[in-house]
Amino acid sequence: MQTIDPKGSFIKNLVLSLLILGVSSLLIPAVLKQIDDRKALDQQRLQAELSRQDKIIDAQAALLDSLAASFWEYEGYAADLLYSRDARFGRDDWHQRAVDAYYLESGPVLGKMRAEISTLLRLAPRPTYEAFLRLYEDEVLPLDSCLLELMKIEAASAGDPEPTGCAASEGKFFGASWDTLATYVYAQELADQVDRNLESLARAFGLQGAPD
Repeated sequence: MQTIDPKGSFIKNLVLSLLILGVSSLLIPAVLKQIDDRKALDQQRLQAELSRQDKIIDAQAALLDSLAASFWEYEGYAADLLYSRDARFGRDDWHQRAVDAYYLESGPVLGKMRAEISTLLRLAPRPTYEAFLRLYEDEVLPLDSCLLELMKIEAASAGDPEPTGCAASEGKFFGASWDTLATYVYAQELADQVDRNLESLARAFGLQGAPD
């Protein structure tokens, strides 16, 4: 019958315990370091994502302000051109200055506006981009085209009867006269459409103001 040496078993258990303790003393710090490294990496990723989101929000807010400024700047030149023809305001040189300003300034403003609309492809939902593009192509460009045609006719027919309307321009304002365009601007038709589009864009960006 085989007997078990209690002393030998104790030594074996002691050696085994020491081995386990030694291995644990090596593994536990390594595991803890791995956990700390993972936490640090996750924190870095979170900070990077938060920073990216902040940059997107800043870009969206800047684009919203810039688009609004471009639309109102353009409408300002168009309105000045139309108001200056109204005899009730009685400033003889106003209309010519308005014509000169429109020729000089409206083109760059429209180019800037179109570039800002293209930026919506990166920062806004596709339907929002398409709504602004329609506003630009269906309202702003036809208005610009008709104004340019009327100014050209006006300059070529000084002293002659008023031109009947925009014959060469296409789109919404085909055949429109100075009075037609003045009514369009005075009635705030373009302004109202711009406001609605900007309000929709602010909602899409999560930048709408305080609730009513």
